[in-house]
Amino acid sequence: MNIALCFCVKNCEPYLFSMFLNIELLKVSNINNKIYSIFVYDNCTDNSENILKDYQSKNPENVIIRQIDNPSPHRTVRIAKARNEIVNIIYNELYDIQYHIVIDCDDVCCTQWNTDVINNYLNNFDNDDWDSISFNRDEYYDIWALMYDDFRFQCYGFGDKSWDVVLFLRKAFQHKLDTSTQNSIQVYSGFDGFAIYKTAKFKGIKYDGLYENYIKLITPIDIYKTLIFLRKNNFNVRIQETVECCEHLFYHLCAIKKGCKIKVSKFKITDLKNIGSVNYP
Repeated sequence: MNIALCFCVKNCEPYLFSMFLNIELLKVSNINNKIYSIFVYDNCTDNSENILKDYQSKNPENVIIRQIDNPSPHRTVRIAKARNEIVNIIYNELYDIQYHIVIDCDDVCCTQWNTDVINNYLNNFDNDDWDSISFNRDEYYDIWALMYDDFRFQCYGFGDKSWDVVLFLRKAFQHKLDTSTQNSIQVYSGFDGFAIYKTAKFKGIKYDGLYENYIKLITPIDIYKTLIFLRKNNFNVRIQETVECCEHLFYHLCAIKKGCKIKVSKFKITDLKNIGSVNYP
């Protein structure tokens, strides 16, 4: 089995050695599988580039690094461009990748990964039905990339009420995971810093970080259900346009239109509590 680990890098020097250690631990537990590590780095001003090149020199057969120029003023557009470069490498430069794992290359994934949980899903020991699976944490932080049940809109689309919505959703979704009788929950979008994808099912799908493109995938019914859901929970809000939008929302919604099933596991890759990704300025 061939697996690709996918990292966007923007001034991630403090975390790279921890990532390398986790990669090596995952390789040790997958001695019969080929694991590639793809790093796309973006105008780094720290020592990330040199650290990546040194790691590649020690692993020339399975480490790919690529630099891109990212002039956009919008953070989500820059991340989408980096992720799309990784997508291009997976489908056009590597051969027969069964799974690719998208991993935030910063503080949210720098502690030791639970390779037993990862390998359980790679080998489908519990026969769960998913095409993308992301994971729980002690504190589920990534509301930016989350849509589930009747919440079918981006969490920062409510003006000055957005942060209150984020805090509410964080607790509500954490409770849903903690009390679920199933091993995973189906969602419209979920990431939380670490997600496994069945590569063949996502061929031809790209990331996009602009609200104007994301909103084309949302229906009036989605907006109506979201507003009713929030008002039932004492939020009197209105939809407000933004410029940026989490790139995972567009990616996952496009995948669902192709029949992909997006899920979040109740199990954890890392127990570290985090409040958000901070190293892609």
